[in-house]
Amino acid sequence: MRAKRRKLSIFLGVLILAGARFGAAQAAGIVPGEDYAEQRAQLLAAGWKPNTGYGLKLAGGKPMHRYPEVLCGMDRCRAKWRDSRGAEHSIMLRRGGLTDPYRVMNEE
Repeated sequence: MRAKRRKLSIFLGVLILAGARFGAAQAAGIVPGEDYAEQRAQLLAAGWKPNTGYGLKLAGGKPMHRYPEVLCGMDRCRAKWRDSRGAEHSIMLRRGGLTDPYRVMNEE
């Protein structure tokens, strides 16, 4: 019986934490499928700060992947942010072509 209660407590704790993280992203207006440039402007307006040390930089200090907080693979990218309370969030992006806008996939 104790083992079942412990498992239930752990499960509920995970749900609460997951809900809190999703709630912060949702409150900031992160919407899957939307243009990352527009979402980025909303995050900045909501007091979120990009983790500019996360992405790769070229020799002149220019970001390798359009934005300093973004690190990309072949077709997906991850952007790292800190919300207004300082909690870290990752936003997954779909890269597209060289001139295509990055699209938000989800928030981790």
